[in-house]
Amino acid sequence: MKRREQARFIGRLKIRELPKGCELADFCAWWPHLSEKERERYTVYEMSNILTQNGRNQILTYISLGGGVSTGFASFFSVGTASITSVYPGDTAVQGELYRSAPNSNTIVGNQIDISTFFGSVQAVGTYTNAGLYGGSTATATLGTGTLYTHTLYSYTKLTGTAITNDYLITLN
Repeated sequence: MKRREQARFIGRLKIRELPKGCELADFCAWWPHLSEKERERYTVYEMSNILTQNGRNQILTYISLGGGVSTGFASFFSVGTASITSVYPGDTAVQGELYRSAPNSNTIVGNQIDISTFFGSVQAVGTYTNAGLYGGSTATATLGTGTLYTHTLYSYTKLTGTAITNDYLITLN
């Protein structure tokens, strides 16, 4: 009997409230050195996500290039506030996009990458309902640009005075 190899994408989004007064410089100097176990104590919310059809296409395009040039997969992390009850592989946008930011840290351990995006104490204040990673050649800091590669429901209210990191954990098995 022939064995078939299968690749499996497992995505988790973890919201982690950081210590009071944590600024971007502190976060960038401190966070990448913590283990997942140490980071876990800051977790206040966790949700699985889906890989959109555009995300699947991007991964396959990257693999097929054989050393060619490809655009980034996780250029921006975005949160939205619109009413939403589910996410689908055909989704192309974060609904009610409120804020987006480029990731501040990428940590690869084994077959998992942790893409961390810091939101300061006065940034992206609101009640989040969905989130995703954008990439592609048209992805910029401007809301609504780029290609949505992952999408998840997200239920979290960020208050002024609270700094968080959004840790997108992607595992390929």
